[in-house]
Amino acid sequence: MSQRCFQSSLKYKETGGIPPQLLHDTMIITLIRIFTYIPLGLALRVSQPYRVVGNEGEVPLRCSFSSKLKPEEMQVSLYKGLHGRERICSAYVNLSEPYFTTDGTVNCRGNISSGRVDMIIAGLRGNDTDLYRCEIEVLFPPPYLRTIGSGTVVYIQETPSCPTASTQSQIQSQSQTSEREAVKNDVGPLPLLYAILIITSCSLILQMITCKWRASTATAPMLSQKESYMKF
Repeated sequence: MSQRCFQSSLKYKETGGIPPQLLHDTMIITLIRIFTYIPLGLALRVSQPYRVVGNEGEVPLRCSFSSKLKPEEMQVSLYKGLHGRERICSAYVNLSEPYFTTDGTVNCRGNISSGRVDMIIAGLRGNDTDLYRCEIEVLFPPPYLRTIGSGTVVYIQETPSCPTASTQSQIQSQSQTSEREAVKNDVGPLPLLYAILIITSCSLILQMITCKWRASTATAPMLSQKESYMKF
């Protein structure tokens, strides 16, 4: 009994007057804090623009990220909706080949440079206007980090189905040009018709004059004969 008391008092003195159980608990808490604060010091942050406007189904989007680590392997994903988990596209990227592209009706293509992901989303329609969020995952080197951005309002301009004012004016000018060409084509034979009518009229007049001249020349000898008979 006295030997046990002596050993415990000896251990108590070796720990500087701190009970061994308390020292053990303190060490565990310290290790937990170390492993907790190391990822916080390497925290990954993602920022996005507030709004972007697309045209003809395509829209450019930039997702900027910051971390004390220099990532070598990443996973880039794009989600639609504020609270939804509708994944539009996702790509694994090795920074040695920073270009990526995805397949699908709505697809993404882009590249990763220092601290940013520049991508183009293609295949969007007017009803795809929504909030889009970038998710960045650092796969290597450890520790594993994952953060999703606050989101960007992507507005897709709908292609108008009705013709615009300029289109209508073009259609009207084309119709007027076609009408003029049709009138020209219709009017083309008229001069020839007029010429035929004029020639026909002239020939008739000449025939009438010729007939009158012949009639007058035929009656002249008869009158001269009658005058000679009357003299006798």
